[in-house]
Amino acid sequence: MKTILRLFGLGLAALCLVFLTNCAQSSDVASNTGENSAINIAADTSNYAEQVQAGIQYFQKQAQEQLPLAEKLLEALKSGDVAAAKTAYVNSRPPYEQIEVLAGNFEQEDTDIDARPYAFELGAQDEAFKGFHRIEALVYREGDLKAAVPYGEGLIASINSLIDKLNDPSNFNAKDHFGGMIAVATEVPAKKISSEEETWSDQSLLIFKNNWIGINSQYEPFAALVKEKDAGIAQEVESAYQACLKSVEPFFTEGQVAAKAYSSVNAKQRDAIVDAAYKYVDALTKARNSLGIEA
Repeated sequence: MKTILRLFGLGLAALCLVFLTNCAQSSDVASNTGENSAINIAADTSNYAEQVQAGIQYFQKQAQEQLPLAEKLLEALKSGDVAAAKTAYVNSRPPYEQIEVLAGNFEQEDTDIDARPYAFELGAQDEAFKGFHRIEALVYREGDLKAAVPYGEGLIASINSLIDKLNDPSNFNAKDHFGGMIAVATEVPAKKISSEEETWSDQSLLIFKNNWIGINSQYEPFAALVKEKDAGIAQEVESAYQACLKSVEPFFTEGQVAAKAYSSVNAKQRDAIVDAAYKYVDALTKARNSLGIEA
């Protein structure tokens, strides 16, 4: 009898040990699950979705401003008045030159709205060449407003498509935001400085200025976070941006959209623009790196 009781006691002890072990394992699993959830939450809050959306909201407003300007351009083309068409063309340019900072997120619309002849196999003779720069050539180079009308109509359709893209948050992320900012900031001194941007209208300065404004509009929602990481970098970005604007300030008249003719800018003045622009590129790159955003 004592033997039986002893064996029973040993069995009960073993069962208790198994139970306690399982409880400990369950506790570990629950703990690990909690830790994983915390990690996932941290990951969700580190993708800068709030900052991205704040920038997109600004571009959504710009696109809504772009549409009536394109409609006024079409009206001017239909009027047959070359001077009116030139004014309407210049007035219509700023909004998209800001929005194009994120052109990589709506490549077809960007091509249809703002591509230049070199982007096409047949250059200016290619049927796919349309948008602002087809209109620019027809208005300024050829003075053929009637031929420009269909492209004005197509431009409006492309802007409406752009508005749809901007209204879809899934099209955008922090990596692409900084990639777009740095790419366009680099384009100004590396390519646009050659005056290829507005060959016929001679309004390249207007493009530079609005590119920089567009870049700043997308950086601004991240500015406080950059300052938290490194106040020196935040100040460098702001100073570089202001220096860019200052480099073209003498060529603008208050109350007018149009800039002075880019062909009137001498080599020394162009050098100042290039120098300021590259410093802006460097500062934006540092800001991106400070936030740990992938290049």
